[in-house]
Amino acid sequence: MRATVSETGKATPADAWTRYENLDLWATWSPQVQEVIAATRRLTPGLTGLVVGPLGVRLPFEVTTVDAAAMTWSWHVRFGLVHATLDHSVRPAPGGGCTSDLVIDAPAYAVLAYRPVAALALRRLVEA
Repeated sequence: MRATVSETGKATPADAWTRYENLDLWATWSPQVQEVIAATRRLTPGLTGLVVGPLGVRLPFEVTTVDAAAMTWSWHVRFGLVHATLDHSVRPAPGGGCTSDLVIDAPAYAVLAYRPVAALALRRLVEA
């Protein structure tokens, strides 16, 4: 199943992109992320690591694409037998601020469970 989640807020596109690009900032806006364990602290294609979530659950990931100029990036995340591809983007919003879009491609039950959590995270990402 494929689903899109979008949120708009007052943050500048550059600020929202910085929150994506700097792995140390993920836990400040994404409530489901406690820590990111990776060799570097910035998004780069081919980067692998673990996202540590609630109760210490560790999800392996691989960043597949990053286009800083276009403010887009994609990654593949696993949770047991569930595989998900997540495509992220940040763009200017009409009238100021920015919009962040997330396209989730995963089994339907995983998409339906993750969608509200993703919406909360994106709202926090685009806050000023």
